[in-house]
Amino acid sequence: MGVNLTPSEIPIEFDVSEYSQRDFLYSVTLSKTSAEAKNFRFAFGISEDLQAFWGFDFDFETDTVVLGNEENGEVMSASFDFAENTEYTVSLIVNDAVAKVYVNDTDLVLLVFNLEGYEGGRVATDLETGHFEYSKESLTSLNTLEGDIFCCGYDIQKVVNLSDGNYRLAENEYSVSAGVLTIEESYLRTLEVNTEYKFRAVTSLTDFDFYVSTPEVGVSASAMVEKYYRGDDVKFELSEDASVSRLTIDGEKYDCVSKDGVVTVSAANLTNLTSGNHVAKLFTDKGRPEATFSLYESVEVIPELPAPVNRVFFIVDIVILAAIIIGYITFDQIQKRSK
Repeated sequence: MGVNLTPSEIPIEFDVSEYSQRDFLYSVTLSKTSAEAKNFRFAFGISEDLQAFWGFDFDFETDTVVLGNEENGEVMSASFDFAENTEYTVSLIVNDAVAKVYVNDTDLVLLVFNLEGYEGGRVATDLETGHFEYSKESLTSLNTLEGDIFCCGYDIQKVVNLSDGNYRLAENEYSVSAGVLTIEESYLRTLEVNTEYKFRAVTSLTDFDFYVSTPEVGVSASAMVEKYYRGDDVKFELSEDASVSRLTIDGEKYDCVSKDGVVTVSAANLTNLTSGNHVAKLFTDKGRPEATFSLYESVEVIPELPAPVNRVFFIVDIVILAAIIIGYITFDQIQKRSK
């Protein structure tokens, strides 16, 4: 293959970028117009010492497309019929340690490769020395400073929170401006605070995965009393005013009423809840705080103790029994003497 993927220094003819890239889209339109043009080669994830990298190779001589890292023993290839004097638009998308190769703006992916241990790095091409005619070359970072993602102008069909049970976001929970998909702050505040969530944007071409961190601080909750007894309403107090959309106890959903910072679960809804310690989670517009509480039976059962022994009557009974025995022995002896 054209790209030397062995752990030796990257070929000198490569034009290495100044900055590192992690998630990106590289695209170029090229055609073979010279007999000297044999391979279009692209390297990415290049280490600082230029000793290790991932390779991407369009080989016009063998009609193959190769992607991988021979140092790790990981290489994947696919056949493709190349023709001279024909334009090919080549796109490589690297996103969340997955590489996808597309040809000619089709939505059919040619290669999909999991980049084991990939952490990003600089990129390089040999277009200047490859003897190909090329145009429309672009390298676009998919990452933004806010943790959202640049979707390269592809139509977004849906956005899914993979970390929250594959929840599909409503249209008012995200926005797209200048190609950048942004998760709305109002939605992020409804999630666990100070937590990183993985999202997926499904577009007309491919899926883009990205990570967004939620605000560090949110509302807190606590049980209003330490012990509740069966028949009591269970109440929780919020540290600040917040809208409550639902409540779970030990993972099960329970109906509740929220008013003036107090969330109440009626006793009628708790008839099937076992006695003991429990954890409630409140889903609010300012986070998902948890609160622990205990539920006890309404009347505590006191185990019966054995009746105390009446020692006075016991002693009297012993004395009477002893008197009877002595009397019997005396009477028996008198009878024997009279005979």
